[in-house]
Formats: sequence, structure tokens, C-alpha cells
Amino acid sequence: MPSSYRKSVLPSGLAVVSERMADRASVCVGVWVRNGSRDEPREWLGISHFIEHMMFKGTERRDARAIAMSLESLGGHLDAFTGREQVCYYARALSDRLPEIVDVLADIVCSSRFSEPELSRERNVVREEIRAAEDSPDDSVLEMLSSQVWGDHPLGRPILGRTETLDVVNPDTVRSYFASRYRPEQLLVAGTGDLDHDVVVDLVARHFRPPAGAARPLSDGPPAFEPNQRHERREDLQQLYLSLGTRCVAYGDPDRYPLVVLNTLFGGGMSSRLFQSVREEAGLAYSVSSSTEFHRDGGMLSIHLAVAPEQGEEALRRVRHELDDLVANGPREDEVESAKAQLRGSLLMGQESVSNRMFHMAQEEIYAQRFTDVDAIVAKIDAVTREDAAAMAKRYLVPGGFAVAALGPREGPEVAEFASLR
Repeated sequence: MPSSYRKSVLPSGLAVVSERMADRASVCVGVWVRNGSRDEPREWLGISHFIEHMMFKGTERRDARAIAMSLESLGGHLDAFTGREQVCYYARALSDRLPEIVDVLADIVCSSRFSEPELSRERNVVREEIRAAEDSPDDSVLEMLSSQVWGDHPLGRPILGRTETLDVVNPDTVRSYFASRYRPEQLLVAGTGDLDHDVVVDLVARHFRPPAGAARPLSDGPPAFEPNQRHERREDLQQLYLSLGTRCVAYGDPDRYPLVVLNTLFGGGMSSRLFQSVREEAGLAYSVSSSTEFHRDGGMLSIHLAVAPEQGEEALRRVRHELDDLVANGPREDEVESAKAQLRGSLLMGQESVSNRMFHMAQEEIYAQRFTDVDAIVAKIDAVTREDAAAMAKRYLVPGGFAVAALGPREGPEVAEFASLR
């Protein structure tokens, strides 16, 4: 089926992309900022996430309650998130509510007040969010691993910031940073569902008035990666949380497709090697998996599991065995075909959601400046051979190329005493 994707760029530089899904009853619209936590100055760490919060605390036309009610009262949904390379504000509602969606999104993204009383209250809210993340061992070990894989580069710093960096946040710094980052050429409006592209463009042109502050540059690429180990202990933990990570490819690299296939058969589901070995055969962990993340100039492949401290050595030995086997022998043909089928099904079923379609379309525009429809992506996945996946294993699964982050209880062996990954 031919895609109904269209793209327009307003005179201001703000881009609008859309894909019509006439058989849907709803629409999803996202406003994307083409920079995120990795582009912040060190002294304002977490300011992108803080601004995301402040967008919901009042505009020239709506207070915080009116913003919360604006789409919920119509049966819709409004939300946002901050990532390492983007910030996104998105809404979903029935298609006849498209004008209200665009009006609300434009209002919060372009006309937020950043008042001192609201800023002070929200500073406390974000402090509690940071503390909650620090209390969570899953979140904490991931932050540890990011800092080990990316070093002192901003990619290795927490998206939420730290409690002490919130102290420098005031209305002047927020307004200054907002004006430098939410410029029209850094904004993308993406819409999917039962909508007309020309109508979306007209609504965006009428409602959006982004700031015109001096632009800040994006961050440079990360430094070279050096594998390392780090072990931290906490009184309140019973399990040992282990995360391993290594560098991989950027979003636009053609090796992304064979690497995703390799990751899927290695640790991407219940039939994966890691799940079968560590959980099903040995019963060492409830959850064990691997994952990939791709950025504009690099990526990370990581492994995650949580075990009893005394079983850490055996769990890592099993991880090491699967890594060694894939590097030496590559995956089996049936594993590759099964992983491709799993990815194909996930992609095609995901396309039934207007929200998933919007997220995919926006990511393609931000990273590739083009649109690749799901059929073309499925074709790229289907084209991956066993030899392609084996080549990725030799390049990215070498045991000595991983950083190891361990977070566990006070008592127990040191991470260096576990089965060596070097």
C-alpha cells in the first residue's frame, strides 16, 4: 500500500510531517525538539527535562489545571518526555479534535510563562523524581553503565539532572535556554491518523509562534571508549544488579539492521539465548535481556540482569559463554530466521497504532531527514543473513569490549571476582 506521508517546511523553518490513516478514528500529534539532555551545558544539567515539566504549569491563556483538562475533558491524552537527543510533547484524541490538539500543543510549547511560584514548586517535584530514580536500583545501575560507556560526555550524564544542579535553575536561565533550543528550525510537528496534511500545516502556521533566541550548538561526539568495571554497594539491596555495555552504531548506519537482528536472538525475548540460558536452564534470574540504543553519532548495546549475589559468578559465566559462542561460531540459521520473524511481527503490529506511527515518522525525520515506511524496514530486516549477524557478533560481542556495572548489597563478592569478561 503506498504511503500517504507528506512533508512541508514553513517559512520560519518549522517542519511538519504527516501520514494519513483514513481508517482510524483518532489522531496523534507530536511536537519534537531536535535536541535533548546531551546538548545541555554541565552547569545546567537536567534543564531540558525541567523545561518539559514547566510547559504544563501555565501559559498566557491556561493555568496548570486548564492544561490538564484541555484534552482529557475531550476524551484525549496529553503527555511529554525528555530523551538524550529529543524532547517530545504529544497528544492523542478523536480526529474531529485536531484543532484543539494543535492549539493546546502550540500554547504549551510556545507560550509557557515560567513563573517563579510555579518554578519553585516544580523544582521540588523534580527533586523527588530524581530521588525516586536514585532509590531504584534498575535506574541507578543504568545510569552507572551510561557513565562508563560514554565517559564524561553528556551522553553519560543523567537525563533528569541532579538535585544540586536544580539550584541554579531560575526564570532567567529557563527562559534563556528555552529561547535558544525551541527555535522554529529545531521544532518538528508530526501527525498521524485520520487527518489532512494541508489542514495540519494551516493549523500549525496559525498557532505556533516559537521564540527567536540565539541558537546554541549541539554537543560534539563522544570520546573513545575504554572498557571498565565499577561496583557500588547499598544497604537496602538484596539482589546484585548487573549491566554490561559496549559501543555500537549510530541510527543512520546500515549495520543497525543486522545488529538489531543479532540483539533479538541474543537477548531480545523469551526465546533468546540469554533468557534460555540464564533463566530457563539455570534459574538464576527473573529478568535477563539485552538491548540497543542508537544516537546521531553512536550507539550502545547492553545486557541487563539481576541475581542473588552468590549467583553472580555463574550468571556472568553463562553470559560469557553465549558471547564467546556467538563470536566464534555466529548464530544458527534458524535463530536468525526466528529473530527476523519476531521483529517483522512487532513492526507490523506496531503500525496499527497511530502513536507508534507518529513516533517512527518523527524519528526518521530527525535522524535521516526522510521517511522510510514499515514495508521498506521489513525488507531491510528480511535481507539480513546469518553471515551479516555473525559479522556483527565478531565486531560488537567480544567479551573484552564491555564495561561492567554492578550494584548490590554491602556483603558479597567484588565484581572483579566474577567470571572475567576480559
